[in-house]
Amino acid sequence: MSATTTTENLETVKGLYESFAEGDIEAIRDIMNPDVVLHEPKGITGGGTHRGFDDIVENIFSKLGTEWVDVSVVPERYVADDDTVVVLHTWSGTYSKTGKSVEYPNVHVLDFEDGKVVQWTSYADTALFNAALEN
Repeated sequence: MSATTTTENLETVKGLYESFAEGDIEAIRDIMNPDVVLHEPKGITGGGTHRGFDDIVENIFSKLGTEWVDVSVVPERYVADDDTVVVLHTWSGTYSKTGKSVEYPNVHVLDFEDGKVVQWTSYADTALFNAALEN
């Protein structure tokens, strides 16, 4: 366990979601370890493992920002234990090519080391996500 407390990690994650809502990539970068590893469910935009914040921006945030509109990530519950914070949230957005909207429950598991996110795992209903992609 690092010197950072569970409460500090929880507050950091709450700030992360505020930064998502504001589109503040630099604030998100400050929360992440430069070598952060993101695991996205295979079968959705950007699915797979991404290493480093720049890879995440290029292959996740940029694609979502150009392919989706009205994206929203609304946290509903936080569960924190030592260096892990779990966030149950609702993800929604409209796929720009089809005009179809989607909303589904999602979970993020964020693992911390020395106050920075070192691993981020996303669990999503890929069928619901992909339904918006189909004409």
